[in-house]
Amino acid sequence: MMTIGGGIQMRRSQYLAGFKASSRESYPTVPALPVDAPFTIEGSIKDVADAAGEHGAELDKCLWNEVKVCAKCGKPCAWTMETCNSCGASLEGVGITKTANVFTSFLFGVQKAPQGFPLKISLRCETEDVLVFDDMLQLTPCHLNGIPKKFYIPDWRYLLLAPQSSLELLDKLEESLWEATKPFLQNEAFRKTIYRDSVTDDEIRKNVICSFNYPPSQYQMHVQWLVPPLIPFQHWQAECRNHFHEGRGFPMSYVRKLLQLNDPYDVKKETPIEEIMAYYKSKGVDYSTEWTDWYENICLKSTLSFQNWNPDDFQYVVQDGKAYNFTVADQQIVLGDVVEDAKPGDIQTADKVALQNYGRPYSSGDKPSGTYIQNPLLPKLGEPGGFGIWPPSA
Repeated sequence: MMTIGGGIQMRRSQYLAGFKASSRESYPTVPALPVDAPFTIEGSIKDVADAAGEHGAELDKCLWNEVKVCAKCGKPCAWTMETCNSCGASLEGVGITKTANVFTSFLFGVQKAPQGFPLKISLRCETEDVLVFDDMLQLTPCHLNGIPKKFYIPDWRYLLLAPQSSLELLDKLEESLWEATKPFLQNEAFRKTIYRDSVTDDEIRKNVICSFNYPPSQYQMHVQWLVPPLIPFQHWQAECRNHFHEGRGFPMSYVRKLLQLNDPYDVKKETPIEEIMAYYKSKGVDYSTEWTDWYENICLKSTLSFQNWNPDDFQYVVQDGKAYNFTVADQQIVLGDVVEDAKPGDIQTADKVALQNYGRPYSSGDKPSGTYIQNPLLPKLGEPGGFGIWPPSA
């Protein structure tokens, strides 16, 4: 069982769904930074590649991802995934394809994706070193990504090339991410709606679900920064082990322990992650132990301990893939009739739009707003104004 808002009990195999229209009117949201910067490169990342000329082969590795694209919702997923971590659809039989590196596009100020939609960001923080923005997936009401601006780093493994420089970079990333989190926690209405009264800023900071994915879905290293609690459907996904997968989710705490050994590893594109895990296990840092502790005590426990989701705000409870009417009796959720025409997938999509802070304030109806980067990089690698080479020279 788990405790939700008002001390009401429900099963961890269930989740609240169907956020009511009446509740949407009073639901507190936190606006992104009031910035409206223009794009700097017309077209898409393909146009960047075409214009690169003699630098094309060198720059090409920064421009594309190798992923599986979900046939149901279109989300690029890591090529090792078996289930889409956005909509939950099976990825069985889905081949590996190349897609545009959206994060690189953000940093260059590229106008649009190859599919035509604008590549605006829901901006939360931009410094000389770091760009912080709302994740489009939004597993929590405050779900951010932090990426380095100065360097092209395909994924977290490359941090092992230069442990001390990497720790300094991670310090900058986490500092900016926490600063971007504070406006959420300082919003009185948001705080009261999302959190139980006793939860402190210090507890929230210690329990941020902070990690890297390998392989990533975007090949510019990014910190996944999920401020608990998870949205009800996403917490259920985590309970089902369809988030933060062992062998793909790498806690920040684990990566920092490796770097603190100050024992560089000669990472190349083809270096197996299992080889890295085995090497550092021999040095005393066991991934499996670290992941299990993180998954149980941060990824799941933080939501169970912090969340304040009010059942009065939701129309249904979903269990075993079906939506039920429900009542509350003796401080427990009691399932009623199955609602045959209520499709959980459609409900989850609508709930995400209602509960997220990505793109707030919406520009019209449910359409997120956004901006382009204020100080973009030049589409070059290893040249002044462009992507720096990692690791930095001494």
